[in-house]
Amino acid sequence: MKRIEKQVRETYYKAYTDALELQLNEERFDWVCKLHNEIVIRICSMIPKRTDLHNRIAENMDPVLFRQMLENKCYKPENFVALINYVYEWIGKLCAPARDEEVARSKAALFKSMEEGATFGKLVPQFIFSVHEHLDTMDEDMNLETTKKFVNAIKK
Repeated sequence: MKRIEKQVRETYYKAYTDALELQLNEERFDWVCKLHNEIVIRICSMIPKRTDLHNRIAENMDPVLFRQMLENKCYKPENFVALINYVYEWIGKLCAPARDEEVARSKAALFKSMEEGATFGKLVPQFIFSVHEHLDTMDEDMNLETTKKFVNAIKK
């Protein structure tokens, strides 16, 4: 069963990355803009009741500016590096300390791909997948912690 699950996951990842890369290469940016906005929303959802931080995140990851820069061919490698650093900074702040090494490896893998000459079309899916993977793990960690607190409260 694990082998089939792994095969399905790999096939899904390949299809996803190929489709996103194709859209980026054809300069169709709707999907990547939605994915960018999803990251903003998911990070903000992990910081409830802090509109000041939500505003700062939205300002630094401005979805409208992001789209305009892509459409006008003004989005440069340094903008992408800044986005990676900013998102990973938030992931580092919000994740459990036990996840720090995993997060650092993921970020390092992105920069290694850049150094090896990966195209924007290849890097974006790698970035999005890794970020969502970390956000999913953080959701699981928080839900597990919430469940533990609930169980402990019931035991008392």
